[in-house]
Amino acid sequence: MVLGILLVGGTGCAQEKSAPAEPRMQRGLPSAKVLRLHQLSVPSGARHVAYARDDGWSSYGLALTFRVPERRLDGFLRAARVPKSALRQGYFLGDVATEQTGWKKRAGRSYVKGSSPGTRASAPRHDVTVDMTDRPREVTVYVTSVRG
Repeated sequence: MVLGILLVGGTGCAQEKSAPAEPRMQRGLPSAKVLRLHQLSVPSGARHVAYARDDGWSSYGLALTFRVPERRLDGFLRAARVPKSALRQGYFLGDVATEQTGWKKRAGRSYVKGSSPGTRASAPRHDVTVDMTDRPREVTVYVTSVRG
């Protein structure tokens, strides 16, 4: 198995071929059960949806990416409990994303980042990075979620 899928049609975080990793990115939506567990929803009209799950002994990890019109970003952020006012310039994707998906920061792109106040015990924590380069037409959302 080789990670080599370009998730976002040439924009966003690039994927490079790397050593085999489990789990690998899968195209499409995770199951409704997984989305409920992580308290996430994918906005209607989202494109280039892909995800990877990591069900460890003590936690459940999810990496999720999609492209969506910028006008739908606010609703996603509210549902994920990531205040839009808390978004800051920058790029952050946790260990799940970098090790399991191959997502990498790309030069010349404009990123904002933010996190939900969740805790692993009571609610999943969501770390969100949004590639704003192609806005207002579309933005690319990268989410990592960990639930204990």
